Amino acid sequence: MSQRIDTSNVLYFAKVIARNSGKLLDRSVDFYNSLLQLDPDTEKQIHLEMGARHERNGQYQDAIHAYDKILSSEPDNVAVLLRIAKLHTRLCQLGRSLEILKKITALDNTNAEAFYLLGSAHFSVDESDESLTALNRAIALHPGNAEAYYKLGLIHDAMFSLDLSIEAYHNAITFKPDFVKAYQSLGFAYEAKGMRDEAVKYFRKSLELSEQNW
Repeated sequence: MSQRIDTSNVLYFAKVIARNSGKLLDRSVDFYNSLLQLDPDTEKQIHLEMGARHERNGQYQDAIHAYDKILSSEPDNVAVLLRIAKLHTRLCQLGRSLEILKKITALDNTNAEAFYLLGSAHFSVDESDESLTALNRAIALHPGNAEAYYKLGLIHDAMFSLDLSIEAYHNAITFKPDFVKAYQSLGFAYEAKGMRDEAVKYFRKSLELSEQNW
């Protein structure tokens, strides 16, 4: 008579390994799957936990590998794709990040965070027009995104569109009143326009905020 396998124990030990073992996790999950097919949601949770742990430990490539396991069965999982795109950005793999972010925004054209990250990635590789398009979409979806306004300002600054950059920086500090970099950028923009008094005002404000946060 064959011994009955305790399913609850199999799932329990799989989760324990997921939380405590780095090197053997993938093989362990495969072993449990060969012993007894894990519920897809349980296996997914195991890989999510592993990926999150690797992220916390700064092991970004290992985290990507864990999340890729989920994509093998759910290739259009937007939440997981977004995690992977962020990790590629941290690894300075901007080409791969851009590729994934484009896929995400094609799958979900209402994802404000994805459009913001896409705009930021385009900005990092000096693709100003593409960055403006993505950032404006992010702002349309989430009007209170101060960081998106700030990056719009930087792009307009680089394109010597000072009035547009000043407008963007003002929007940034409207939604984030302690945004030191935005006040500094306003100072430089006004200085470039020859508006010395305005420039001094915003430089002074940036200094005050910096001292408060010191």
